[in-house]
Amino acid sequence: MRALIFCSLALVWILPADGFGQVTVDSVPGINSSNSMTSRLDRKIDTKIRQAMKQKELVGLVVGILKNGKTTYYCYGETKKGNGQLPNEHTIFEIGSLTKTFTGTLLAYAVLDGKASLYDPVNKYLPDSIPSLEYQGTPVSLVTLSNHTSGLPRMPSNFDSSHPGRVFIDYNDSDLYQFYMNFKLQRKPGEKMEYSNLGAATLGVVLERIYHTSYDSLVIKLICDPLNMNDTRLEVPAVDSSRFAHGYGPKGRSVRPWPMKAFAGAGGIRSTAADMLKYAQANMGDAPPPLNKPILLSHTSTFHSKDVDMGLGWGIGRYQHRDLYTHDGETGGFQSFIVVDPTKQTAIVILLNKATHDDDLLDDLGSDIGLMVEKN
Repeated sequence: MRALIFCSLALVWILPADGFGQVTVDSVPGINSSNSMTSRLDRKIDTKIRQAMKQKELVGLVVGILKNGKTTYYCYGETKKGNGQLPNEHTIFEIGSLTKTFTGTLLAYAVLDGKASLYDPVNKYLPDSIPSLEYQGTPVSLVTLSNHTSGLPRMPSNFDSSHPGRVFIDYNDSDLYQFYMNFKLQRKPGEKMEYSNLGAATLGVVLERIYHTSYDSLVIKLICDPLNMNDTRLEVPAVDSSRFAHGYGPKGRSVRPWPMKAFAGAGGIRSTAADMLKYAQANMGDAPPPLNKPILLSHTSTFHSKDVDMGLGWGIGRYQHRDLYTHDGETGGFQSFIVVDPTKQTAIVILLNKATHDDDLLDDLGSDIGLMVEKN
């Protein structure tokens, strides 16, 4: 997630009045699309998406746009190399760090539920055997886990980053606790933002301990079920496995899914473009009670710097006196992006089944698409 997207994606978007129908193929061979090419905007978006797909040798891509309750999808490529199957709004992708916005919403839920305070020390919810996580008397609090100001490293030292896919499967709560047994904080929490997957993972584990249930169960019960997000889960049911896109790494090699245990709250969710636009709609102020208040709390700024404001899991950008809520994500074989503009009742979601390690790719693509829709 880069600070640039917080400014570049605050746009006045206008959706095309027409939808799209049959699959079409443009001059770039091998890239199928659901884009009907019936409007000038369709053609502009098509050009931009095809440029990105060719430049990065992408496999499949789904763009979802939401404006005033109306959804439009642009789908390109394949769910797996060579299968000829076009992804659609119901294709399942790993959404990676977009998961952190769900974790922030669950923290807000716990606070409003009276089960926790944003400023509770994290040790209050961890095993007593773990030494106090503090620096010069300032503890790591729940809010600092959510807004990346905890002072915790990006990943724990006992995590083998050379084989992340295999390690995520096995890295459990006991491994997390073991890391903290010998960890010493190097700076004061709450003063500086440094992105930490470890912090979000720890918050997910804390929420499990607070509610005495799994992270997956919390996501489903408190967020997905109220919003009818039936395809958003940590585990893809066997009956839906045919809709799960195949992931690819930066060099185009096939990558296995990344199931997560202790790191579920940092990046474990799988979802679809259709479900993520339901989530975006809820984050525009259209969530049913009691979810509406936690979402509003998750949008509250908890850290401010010259580059970025952070809510609970959400990055907050300001443009023309409007707040935008945004995040991006990446796993071993997938990449994702979301931006929500409640004032203009507009959102964009982008999902890929290839990890590019290019932080700018979806930020720039989302910006370009947003500008084209604005000017249409």
